[in-house]
Amino acid sequence: MPDEPDELAEAVAHAEDAFGGQLGRPDYEKGLDPSDHDADVIQLRKACRLLDACRLLRDHDGYHTSVIEMSFAAIERTLEFYALTASNDTVDDFREGHDRAYDRAASLNLITEATARRLKQLYRDNRAAAYYRDTVAAAQQAEAMFDLAVVVHDYVKRFANRSYECQCRR
Repeated sequence: MPDEPDELAEAVAHAEDAFGGQLGRPDYEKGLDPSDHDADVIQLRKACRLLDACRLLRDHDGYHTSVIEMSFAAIERTLEFYALTASNDTVDDFREGHDRAYDRAASLNLITEATARRLKQLYRDNRAAAYYRDTVAAAQQAEAMFDLAVVVHDYVKRFANRSYECQCRR
C-alpha cells in the first residue's frame, strides 16, 4: 500500500466538502449563479468564460494545449446553449459523450449534418491527440481552434437572437 501524505487525504476531503456544499453558500462566477439564470444562459456564459480564459492565456504567449482544450469545451457549451434554448433538452442530456452537442445542433438545424460530422471528427482526431500525444500542441493549432470557437459562439448567439446574454470580454 502506498504511503500517501496526510495532505493528500485532507485535500481530497476539502474538495469533497466544497462540491458537497459543506463550505457554505457557493460563491459563483459573475453571471453564472443558477438561481439567477436558466440552464441555457448558464451554458452560453460558461462558453464566454472559457473563451475569456483562452484570451488571457493567449496574451501570455503559450498554453496551447489549454487553449485547444478550452476551445473545444466552449464550442460544446455554445451548442448546448442552443439545444437547451430551442428544445426540451436538459443539461443532463449532455452528460454522456461529446457527440451529443454536435448531433443536436444538426438535428435542430443550427448546423448541417456535414458540419456536425466535421466538428466531431476534428474533436476525435485532434483534441485527444493534442492532449495525450507525445508531442505538444502548436501555436497554429491553438489559434485555429480558438478562432473556430469564437466563430461558432458568435454565430450561435446571433442565430438564437440572444446576443444580449453573452458576457464575453473583447
